[in-house]
Amino acid sequence: MAKTMEVVDISSELFDEIASKFSTEERELSRQIIKCFVDGGLSVKVKQYHQPCMKGTFRILCFIKKSAEAVIINNKGMGRDGVSFQVRIDDRNTLNKLDDLNENIKTQILDANGCGHCSSKCDDKRYVFTYQDKEYVKCHFLCNNFTFQNINENDIESLTSIIKNEIEYRQ
Repeated sequence: MAKTMEVVDISSELFDEIASKFSTEERELSRQIIKCFVDGGLSVKVKQYHQPCMKGTFRILCFIKKSAEAVIINNKGMGRDGVSFQVRIDDRNTLNKLDDLNENIKTQILDANGCGHCSSKCDDKRYVFTYQDKEYVKCHFLCNNFTFQNINENDIESLTSIIKNEIEYRQ
């Protein structure tokens, strides 16, 4: 029986294949994210799907710790149209500095789905923060976490800043 999915280490050739249909901004952001992890000696893997319905679907998995992805770059699908960047934000101070981020990234954080209590672990893991006198409760788990799409040139600095901060915070 053929494998339906495999996980392999990232390579420049595989990245080029995955990013071939990315916009210029998505490709640049992906390169910078991968560079942050590789330069820090952290693991970057690629989940490659082989089912006919998932043909051409890849997920780039960036790990700070072995068991939980810090960033997932989806080339398509996974409940969204087009390229998406899923980011787990463990440093809650990031959510207290939203005005330091560009408008698109800040808006996507604020508009992210609220915590749906999908796990018994939710209570102590939810993101609870206040922005402009409004309380927000967001999900910590990557199934319903901060997902960024429609990346433009101005978003790259904000997202790489969040990711670099996460690497520093979690090491």
